[in-house]
Amino acid sequence: MSTTFVIRESTASPISSGDGGGSVRASEALARFVRDLAGRALQESDVLRQLVESAADVTQADGSCVFERDEDVFRVVAAAGSLSSWNGRSDPRSALPPLLTDCAQSGRAHVTSDAQDDLLLTPGVGTSSIRHAAVAPVWLEGTVSGLMLCVRSSQNGFAASDVEILHRFADHSALVLRGQRLHRQIDDASRVIQRRTDRLEVVARAQQQLTHVVIDNTLPTAIAEAVRHLFPTATCEVFTSGPGGFARVMTTHDGRIGPQRPATEAESSLARETQHTGVSRLAVHLDDGPDWRRGDSEMCAAVRYGNRSAGVLRLRAPSADTFDLQDLDLLTTLARQAGMSVETSRLFSLQDLQRQRAEGAAELARVTLQASNLAVGASDLLRVLDLVVPTIGKAIGVARRRDGLMEFVATSGTLDVLLGTRSTHGHAISSIAARGRPIELSNLQDVTPASVDHSPTDDWSLVVPLVARDHTLGVLIVSAPSTAPLPSRDRVTLEKLSTSLALALDALLLDEDEHLGREREHLLASALTTIDHPIFILDSGGVRYANPAAAREYGWSQIELMEMQFGQLVAEGIPHHTRRITDGNNSAEPGLREAVHRRRDGTEFPALVTFSPLLAQEGDTLGQVVSVRNCTADRLLEQQLRDTEKMIALGGLVAGVAHEINNPLTCISAFAQILLTEPLVGEQRESVELIKQETDRASGVIRDLLIFARKSEQRIGPVDLSDLIDQTLRLRAYPLRNSGIRVVCEGMQALPAVSGDRQTLQQVLINLISNAEDAMSESGERVLTVSTCVTGDHVAMSVRDTGRGMLPDQRRRIFEPFFTTKPSGVGTGLGMSVGFGIVQAHGGDIDVQSVPGVGTTVTVTLPMHQTRADSSDAGPRETLEAHQSPNSLTHE
Repeated sequence: MSTTFVIRESTASPISSGDGGGSVRASEALARFVRDLAGRALQESDVLRQLVESAADVTQADGSCVFERDEDVFRVVAAAGSLSSWNGRSDPRSALPPLLTDCAQSGRAHVTSDAQDDLLLTPGVGTSSIRHAAVAPVWLEGTVSGLMLCVRSSQNGFAASDVEILHRFADHSALVLRGQRLHRQIDDASRVIQRRTDRLEVVARAQQQLTHVVIDNTLPTAIAEAVRHLFPTATCEVFTSGPGGFARVMTTHDGRIGPQRPATEAESSLARETQHTGVSRLAVHLDDGPDWRRGDSEMCAAVRYGNRSAGVLRLRAPSADTFDLQDLDLLTTLARQAGMSVETSRLFSLQDLQRQRAEGAAELARVTLQASNLAVGASDLLRVLDLVVPTIGKAIGVARRRDGLMEFVATSGTLDVLLGTRSTHGHAISSIAARGRPIELSNLQDVTPASVDHSPTDDWSLVVPLVARDHTLGVLIVSAPSTAPLPSRDRVTLEKLSTSLALALDALLLDEDEHLGREREHLLASALTTIDHPIFILDSGGVRYANPAAAREYGWSQIELMEMQFGQLVAEGIPHHTRRITDGNNSAEPGLREAVHRRRDGTEFPALVTFSPLLAQEGDTLGQVVSVRNCTADRLLEQQLRDTEKMIALGGLVAGVAHEINNPLTCISAFAQILLTEPLVGEQRESVELIKQETDRASGVIRDLLIFARKSEQRIGPVDLSDLIDQTLRLRAYPLRNSGIRVVCEGMQALPAVSGDRQTLQQVLINLISNAEDAMSESGERVLTVSTCVTGDHVAMSVRDTGRGMLPDQRRRIFEPFFTTKPSGVGTGLGMSVGFGIVQAHGGDIDVQSVPGVGTTVTVTLPMHQTRADSSDAGPRETLEAHQSPNSLTHE
C-alpha cells in the first residue's frame, strides 16, 4: 500500500562541515527543496525522486540515484538524470562496483576522478561516459541502510563542498527511507492484521451460524459450511463416534458434499488420535500412502463438549505449506464452537423432548377432562400418543375388576383387530405386566386373545404397564415392524408418559364407575318414583328421602317432606292396638305395623307401615326404609264385601217372603176369579172385582221383588225400554206418590229394542229413580222426568230430577265405589258404581250432568239389539254374570 505525505519547510540548522561554502549551498539547496515540496501531497517515491534531482542540480551532476539496502541486496529506489534508467535496479552486495562496495563497508563518502568504467560500475550498463563519481552512505539506525550516488561526465571532478552537499542529501534520504520503511512495516502489519481480522470475522460468523444450529441431524453440514469459509480450498471431513464406531459421516470439497465412503484405519489414524487425546494436530505426509500423496497436509481438531467427544474435524490439502499454526488455532477455535453447538443441540433436543412430553401429558389431561366415556377418552389418548410418538399400531387394555382380565377399549392402526376383545386367563394383566416395567415382545401372540381370528401382522411390540395408586390399571401396547423397532428415545418417552396416561385412564375408569353408579342410582330412583305408594328413607336426622307417591298421598312436596320428622305424619290418638313408628328406630329386624296417618289438609287415612333397616357394608345401621300403604281401599273393599253379603242375605229374605206371600195371593186371586163367574149383583161384584184387582197388584209387586232379587231366570235378548220403564215406574209408584213426586214420561213411543239382561237393566233404572227421589227430598218442586230417544244405532234413556244437584268434585267422583252424597247411614255408595259396570258390560255409556240447586240428569245410552249369526254362548251372558259377582263391585 503506497502512502502519501506533505513535506513542510524545515527550520533545522545545517550540519557543519570543513567547507563553509558547501554547507551554505547545501542549506540553501535543501531550503529550496523544502519550499518546493511544501504544501504538496506526494508519495515517498516522488519525494525521493525530487530529492535526487535536487542533489544533482546542486552538485551540478549529470545524474543521481539512491540505493536502499535490504539485507545483502541494494536496490535503486530513485534515480535522475543520466542514471534514470537505473530505477528498480537491484544488485547483491557481492556484485556492487568497488566504489559502492567500499562506501557501504566503510561508511564514508568516496569520490573518484577519471575512473575507469569497470572500476565504478558493472560492465554493460551504458555508463562509459561517466568520468567522476561521488557516493555517500545513508545511515539509518546506526547502520548503512543505503547509498546516494552522483556522477559527472565532464572533466571537472567533485569538490569537498559537493561531498558535503551529498552528505546532507544522504541524511535527508535516510529520513525518507526510514519513513518508507516504516510505512512498509505498517502496511505489512496492516495486511497481517487485516487478514487475521478477516479470518476472525469469518470465524465469528461461523460461530454465530453454529450457535443457531439446534437440530443434531443438520449439525455436520453446518460445521462443514463454517469450515469452508475459513479454508475454501481444503477438503473438509467430519468424523463422529456412533453405534457403528468411529466413522466418517460427511465429506465436502469446494462447498459441495461428496460421496461417502468408509475411512480406512490408516486414513483415519490422525483423526482417531486427535479424538483420543483431544489435542489438535497439523501434519505433512513425507511418503506416499494408499490414501494420500507425499507432501499432502492435514489438520485435525477435536469437537468436544465438556469431557465428552462428539467427533473430529479434519482438513486436507495437496500442499505442505497450505496450513500453518495460525490455521490450526482457527480450526481449534471452530471445533470448540462446534462442540458447544453439539452440546447446545443436545440440550435443545433434550429440552424439546421434555417440552413434547410435557405438552403430551397436558394434552392427555385435557382430552381426559373432555371425554364423555371410557371408549371415547381412550381413543383420544391414543390420538395424542400418536402425535408424540408415531407408530403403526397402538392399543390400550384395561383390567376389569370382576376377573382381572384385560379388555381392549381403544386401538389404532394394525392393532384395530384387538378392539373390544378380552384376554384369556393366561393373558391377564397380572401375568403380562407382572414386574410393572415395560417389556418387549417378539411375538404379539403373547397379548392377543384367543377370540381374534388372526394375529396382527407385526412381530415386535412394546408393552408398557399403566400403574396408578399402586395398582396396575392396564397396559399400553405399541407395535412396530420387527425390522425397525422403536428407538430408545421413543421408548423412554412412552415410559415417561405412562404415568400421565395411567392417571388419565384412572380418571376415565373412575368416571365410568361413577356413571354406572349414577345409572344404578337413577334406576333405583326411577323404581322408587314408579312405586305407587309412599316410600321413605329415614336416618337419625329425620326423613332423608320421600318418593313422589308420598308427596301425592300426604299433600306436601318432596322437599318439604325431606325437611320433616316422620312422626309428624302420624296422627295423634292412635288406638291402643297400634304402635307409633318414630325416627331413629335402629332395630335390625324388619317390622310391619298399623297406624293412622294425617295429610297436609288434615284428613286422615289408615296405613299399613313396613319398615326395614338400612345397613352399611360394615353391618352398621344407617337408617330405615319405610313403606306406607293406604288401607282405605282395603277397608272399603271389606265394607263392600260385608254390604254384598247383606244384599245377598236381603235378596234371599225377599225371595222367601215373596214366595210365602205369593201362594196365598194366588189362592185369593183364584177364588176371586171363581166368584166372578158366579151371578153377583151390585156391591158383591164390585167387592169381588176389587179383591181381584188388589190381589193382581200385589202379585205384580211380588213379581218385581223377585226380579230385583235376581231369583228369576236371567235371559239375554232384546229388551223394550218403554215397557221396562213403565214396569219400573209402576213398581216405584207408591213411594213416589208418598214423596209427592210428579212423574213425567217423554218420548215413550215405540223404540228399537236394546240387547241385554232385562233384570240388570231394571236394577240400573231403579237405582237412578231412587237417587232422584233422595235428591228431591228437600226440594219445593219435585218432578221426575223419564225420557227416551234414538241416537244413531243407540237408544238413550234419561232420568232428570229437580233436586239439589252436585258440585263438580262430587260429580267427578260419582262412579267411585262407596262414594255417596247421602247422609251417613243412608245408602252404601255402590249403586252408581254397580250401575256403571252393568251399562259398560252392555257396551253402553252413562253421562251425568248436574247443576247445584237446579237438578241432575243421568243419561244411559245402550246399543240397539242386532241378531248375529256368529254369537257364542260366552257373550253378554257371561259378561253380565261376571259383573254380578261380588268381586265386580269396584271399577277403575
